[in-house]
Formats: sequence, structure tokens, C-alpha cells
Amino acid sequence: MHIPDTTPGVAPLRWLVALAALLAALTFAPAASAADEPILLVHGYGDASKGKDCNGDIFKEALRYYQDAAGRERSSLVTIGYYPGDKGRCDAMIGDGKASNQRPIQDIARDLAHYIAGRGEPVDIVAHSMGGLVTRVALLGSAQGWQGFPSGKLKVGNVVTLGTPHQGVSSPGASDTRQWKQMRPGSGFLDRLQEDKLSGGWASATDWSLVGSREDGTVSYDSAIDKGNAADQKFGYLANGGKVTHTGVRALSSGRYALSYWHAAGDHPAHRTDDGWAPLKAAYQAATHVGDNLPR
Repeated sequence: MHIPDTTPGVAPLRWLVALAALLAALTFAPAASAADEPILLVHGYGDASKGKDCNGDIFKEALRYYQDAAGRERSSLVTIGYYPGDKGRCDAMIGDGKASNQRPIQDIARDLAHYIAGRGEPVDIVAHSMGGLVTRVALLGSAQGWQGFPSGKLKVGNVVTLGTPHQGVSSPGASDTRQWKQMRPGSGFLDRLQEDKLSGGWASATDWSLVGSREDGTVSYDSAIDKGNAADQKFGYLANGGKVTHTGVRALSSGRYALSYWHAAGDHPAHRTDDGWAPLKAAYQAATHVGDNLPR
């Protein structure tokens, strides 16, 4: 299968969430079984030569929060790099570690798919920005047997995307690189992804949570939550004093936030609260199902 270069519904869900979940305390007990599965943290788009400091500014707050508040071992948190500039600053490099900004997103996704398959164990994934597209294609290509991808569904229990341009970036002309062009609204790449919704059978073994913010200037709220299309959960951050930016959505671990929340529990409006979880807590709860205090 080839993706050319030139997306609130909800799907069946393994767990139910209502407004009370968003009012839960920000601290919770260290995890049991589900939290033992490794969490892969996948970064987004950037200058390939400069790379991303996964263990520094990109996921520093996430790594700290998941260890301190959630009681996770650092060894169970794996940051993923793919740009040349990522080397030495991410826990694991996929592919040959030489992906330029001209390398198609689906090729990086294929590398991630092989990395996950090679681990031989179930994992959960928290991905930021373009990293969510990399993750989505990794699972889609493997499940559908695309050429060069591992054969069969990957062992991924949960995927959380933070500010991912499921329907495209807000500034299509900001860059002329191949990866950025693929993330332009209406690109052949995004159109192809939209042919296989998260409600499809290929995605059924994984619980999908999408997080977006109205304060994100890089990826719009509607794009990040893939408005009009299904997911198991959606967190939509509203007006929060300009805090939940494209960077903030992957870095904020404390405080209370105005947000709307959707879950797959029948036909009903979104839950709305001014006292909701910080983005990193929402991501952790969605990625692990542990200590979630969710009403049934």
C-alpha cells in the first residue's frame, strides 16, 4: 500500500468516562498491571539536523510527572528519535536515525512499526504533533499489510495523540519540506488516512485518545480532535489563559483546566468542566487506564 505525499464521533470503548473523572484529584496511586507496559513517547516535526531533545525540553515534564506522580520506573518510559539531530538525546533511535525532513512520514512510521514489533511486548504510546501521524500510520500499515511493514496488528494497547494534525496544520505555507506538505489540509497523505477511520477494524485492538486545544496556534482544535470522526476519547482544551499551546499540551502537569470531554458511551453531548485534568495527567490516564477513578 502506498500513501501519496501530496478527519465528534466516538467508537466502542473499553472504559467509560464522565464529568466526575475530570474533577478527580491530580495525584493518584502508583500503577498496577496496566502501567507495567512500556510507554513510548514519540516527538513531532522539527528541523531534522537540529533534532529534538527528547529527554530535555520535549518530554522533560512528561518524564518527571510519570515518574513522580504516577510512580513509574524510568526504564518503562522510552523516548523515540528518528532525526539525525535526535541522536544522544532520545532513548531509542528508529530506522537508521538519518530521517531528513524530506523523508515521507509513512517511512518513519514503518521504522516505528518495526521497532514496536521487534520489542515483542505490548506497549502504550503518547505522541506529540506529527508523532501522532507517525504512530497512526505505523498501526494502520501493519494491520493492513502494507509493503515493508510488519505483518499483522501491532501490540499497542493505547495511543494518545497530543496536538496531532489529523486534519492538517494551521499554517500550510510555513514550510516547503515534504513532511510539512504531507501535513497540509487536503494533502493526498491526509486524505488517504481519512479513508481508514479510527473506528475501523484495523484500529479496534487499540484504545485511541485525541487531545487538542483552542489555544494551539500550530494545529487547530478541530484538527487535533479529528472533528467529525470517531475516537474512544477526546479531550478538548478551551480558554485557559493561553497556557495550553502546542508546546503546553505536552508539558503541563499541574493546575485545573477548562475543557470538553467526549467518550464512547452512547449519544450524548460533551462533558464540560472548568476544573479538568492537566494535559499530562489526561494523557497518562488515557495511556494506562490505571488509577483513573472513572465511573462505570
